[in-house]
Amino acid sequence: MIFTNLIKTNLRTKQFGRDIEYYQRLGSTNDEAWELIQNGEASHGMIVITDYQTQGKGRGGNSWFMSPSKGLALSLILLESIPLEIAGLIPLVAGVAMAKTLKNRGGSPTLKWPNDILFHGKKTGGILCESKISGQSVQSMVVGIGINVNETEIDFPDELKETATSLSIESGHTHQRELVAAIFTTFFEQYWEMLQESPEEIINDWTSLCGHLGKS
Repeated sequence: MIFTNLIKTNLRTKQFGRDIEYYQRLGSTNDEAWELIQNGEASHGMIVITDYQTQGKGRGGNSWFMSPSKGLALSLILLESIPLEIAGLIPLVAGVAMAKTLKNRGGSPTLKWPNDILFHGKKTGGILCESKISGQSVQSMVVGIGINVNETEIDFPDELKETATSLSIESGHTHQRELVAAIFTTFFEQYWEMLQESPEEIINDWTSLCGHLGKS
């Protein structure tokens, strides 16, 4: 079980994560986030989080595996209007925020375009950003992340054993998922605040974490 009060206690944010919708089991945190938006029940910076995501989505219709009560699946809701040219940086913001979170927890992650988070070439997480556009701006966006936190090798299905890993496998110990969620959200807000004034810093940080640039 995820304890939302523990997430809030560890947040260092002004607006992100102050409202949290927790579900023990959910098809997709992104889908639930959009439903909350459409029903007028969402707030800017709200987190949608679950212990067990059964229909996690990746890019291009791919699915995302999550081990119950071991992985981390959450979505951040963005309801502020964002110019299109700035909105294109948000997947980078999410990637850098998660990479810095994993570094904070003792990992050595790299990023791979467009949405993969890796340890030594093995995938430990992914990002899926979905948006509603009106004119030249994004009116709402959902930033979904899936991270393998406490999975062991036996948790992964056979087809993923050679290509997937987790923070626990890489660091050698288990981690409090609430703390991982709080650190990610805190880093995300820091980079969110840079979007308008320092977009080049976001790009530079993403590039420094990218493990495949310059490689054939």
